[in-house]
Amino acid sequence: MAGTRVLIIDDDMEFVKLYSLFLKNSGLEVSAAYSAAEGLEAIGDVNPDIVVLDVMMEHFDSGFNVSKDIKEKYPDMPVILMTAIGEETGLDFKPRDDEDRKLMHADAFLDKQKSPEDLLNKINEILS
Repeated sequence: MAGTRVLIIDDDMEFVKLYSLFLKNSGLEVSAAYSAAEGLEAIGDVNPDIVVLDVMMEHFDSGFNVSKDIKEKYPDMPVILMTAIGEETGLDFKPRDDEDRKLMHADAFLDKQKSPEDLLNKINEILS
């Protein structure tokens, strides 16, 4: 979906660099923010078609709070939550159904171990 505007909010600069490059090479426009506050501010400037958001940033649950704020201000803006929580803690944060996703204020939930292609496929799926 060429021209799609994606905002990645993640404090892991290497992750942002790798995924941004892949998405840009796939024809998407990518902007990045490296903190929860910076991400919320960037939404108004970037006007993204979709937000890719890390769950753990400054605080353990920063992503959930940012996702909630996004959905309150922009209810139709799709949000993909990404995390390495399961890998890092052994906890399973994956939503089991649509109700769980609604409680997380997210349209999708992906493990960071997934490939950039998996993220691109999920973006295309949500926006189609």
